Amino acid sequence: MSETYVEQGAKTQRLVDWRHTALKVLIGVLVVFLMAEFAFYLLVVPATSVVRLTVNGSTSVGHDQMCSLAGISGNERWIHINSASIAANLARQPLFESVTVEKQFPDKLVISVVERVPVAIALGTVGDTTVPVSIDASGIVFRVGAYPSNESLPLITGLQIDDPVVGMRLHTGLKPLLSQLRDLESRNSVLLSSISEIKIEEKTYGGFDLVVYPVHTPVRVRTDKALNEDALQYMMLVLDVVQELALDVEEIDIRAGTVAYRLRGV
Repeated sequence: MSETYVEQGAKTQRLVDWRHTALKVLIGVLVVFLMAEFAFYLLVVPATSVVRLTVNGSTSVGHDQMCSLAGISGNERWIHINSASIAANLARQPLFESVTVEKQFPDKLVISVVERVPVAIALGTVGDTTVPVSIDASGIVFRVGAYPSNESLPLITGLQIDDPVVGMRLHTGLKPLLSQLRDLESRNSVLLSSISEIKIEEKTYGGFDLVVYPVHTPVRVRTDKALNEDALQYMMLVLDVVQELALDVEEIDIRAGTVAYRLRGV
């Protein structure tokens, strides 16, 4: 009877030992598999995979053009991509206000850009041809020869822009006006769209006045450099009053804080 118990105990011990051995072998196989997979993603994928490009923030630049501006073909291996060089190439493009380039392991390249937004259109001359010029809030010319999709942007005249090139900067004295136009576009674009043209008129002793041409009336308004939302609303209120008076007014002057007007032909 005791021999039977001994034999059964031996069999049980052998079974337990076999299970432990099998478990160790299985764990070893899994470790080898995981190490091989880790090595594959760490070494093989970055070295052999074509970079997967993702572009964020760009609406006017297509994939092929973005690759051209970045100085890549889009077929490079991820491991050979130099993100700093790509960021430098894109930062030199006046079309972009800011650029971020990030390599994401194991094969992804993410380009995030903030495009410049036009706040006004000016006119430049190239030879005998007049061309539209897109200007952002910093006074940077970032597009020449094409009108932006936003048709409600005001036209700025009175500027002499000969042979405009992308990247040129307008006089710093215009920056407050351009910043005000940006704020108006974001806060009250309907009010801004009531203006068709803003003419810059330089003063004799420095500085400039603005001559504003509304869309729906032939009466122009002369004002100082302040063109914020309150000033524009006041301007439209004065125009409504003048129209109700049925006077043949050519120009209204609100520079002095009071309203003066000049009749047409006088």
